[in-house]
Amino acid sequence: MNSEIDFIQRVRKIVKREKFVLGIGDLATATGVSQRQLRYWEKKGYINSEQAAGTHQHRKYSYFTLMKVHMIQSYVVSGFTLSIAVEKAERHEEMAQALRRVLGERLLDFKNVKNGYELDFGQVQGVVNTKHLILVLLKDQPLEFELKSVVAQ
Repeated sequence: MNSEIDFIQRVRKIVKREKFVLGIGDLATATGVSQRQLRYWEKKGYINSEQAAGTHQHRKYSYFTLMKVHMIQSYVVSGFTLSIAVEKAERHEEMAQALRRVLGERLLDFKNVKNGYELDFGQVQGVVNTKHLILVLLKDQPLEFELKSVVAQ
């Protein structure tokens, strides 16, 4: 199997997984938010934990909760109240889920090119079916999208 196609398939599988989990200590260390504060946020319903398999004692938090805690904390540090920070973070959480969906469903392939990469996001509706939307990522250049003809493999 082509190593690039294999890589894309692995990335898509990882992105679709729901069960990236961290313990409360790991979450506290990664975010700089104390375990006590995390427990308070959970009690208020701002974040949610999952029970560890086979136990009723240990809190486990998803990767998405890690991102949400980072967002909440950054808004609090910027001067927002906790409740407003949570509202703002929840709006961003919806966007993060949308990006996750895009990667999981649409990322078809990537190519190494001189000074960067091209990511293939597949056919564009209403465009000749041999044209794909390609994201071009070149070192020290702004991101660009291109419509490119793609030869079926």
